[in-house]
Amino acid sequence: MTSVRVGKVGSAVYPPGAEIGSRLLSEFQFVWILRGSAAWWFAGDTRELRPGQLLLVPPGHEDRWQWDRHQPTTHGYVYFRFSSDRRTRSDSDPWPLLRSMSHDDPLPTTLRYLLNLDMTAERDQVTAAEIVRFVLTLFVRGAPGHQRAGLPPAVDAVIEHVYQAWTPSGVARAVSLDELAAAASVSSGHLCRLFADRFGVGPITAFELLRLARAATLLSQSDVPITAIARTCGFADPEHFSHRFRRVYDQPPGRYRNTPDAPDPSAPLAAARLLPIATRLLR
Repeated sequence: MTSVRVGKVGSAVYPPGAEIGSRLLSEFQFVWILRGSAAWWFAGDTRELRPGQLLLVPPGHEDRWQWDRHQPTTHGYVYFRFSSDRRTRSDSDPWPLLRSMSHDDPLPTTLRYLLNLDMTAERDQVTAAEIVRFVLTLFVRGAPGHQRAGLPPAVDAVIEHVYQAWTPSGVARAVSLDELAAAASVSSGHLCRLFADRFGVGPITAFELLRLARAATLLSQSDVPITAIARTCGFADPEHFSHRFRRVYDQPPGRYRNTPDAPDPSAPLAAARLLPIATRLLR
């Protein structure tokens, strides 16, 4: 991505019913509602904006605003431009862009941090540009956790069941296919098809990969004995654990622990698109 130059950053409080007439922006602008609401007119379309949404207003177009008629409205804003004419999306993509922000989305906290910067200080100006780049990346690509919204209900139910099974004791025990299917109220065959379609592996393989990733993290980030790691990750037999670990990480646990450039623990999860499940099991 090309470099970003940040202009004005701040927040504004509008009395009920305040308006901004037609204007033509020369910069990009992020706008997010902190309190109240607004109606935004752009390119013949009207958008109703409320807290929990982030709006990217493109330059070179006219828009106008009508703020909440019944209560004061507070919104945050940041103006920015690129150092070249490159855009983060192709010209054929529709503008404007509007994205909802969930409670576990990093954007709300990041935007609050942005509003606390002193834009008269050179150091904070540099920080603001880095933050806007980060926000823009998440805005265009979506936050990593957005895959959760597309999971079938049966898969959601299985993840919740495994979370409840693993959390109280801290032991990531093996969970049978019959138990997982019962938790999801579907047949074992249907559950296997759901996992294979979404992740390319069945549910037993998926959760074994998650258990082995936990083990790999403990091997690289702790001095816990390998036999204890095996038990914590649901492997009663250390030899079986070593065999399964080697199949995934291409080396036995002891060598993995002592190899500085060993594979990242999450690499197999990323390959199988299992990172969203791993994140939910850590909540």
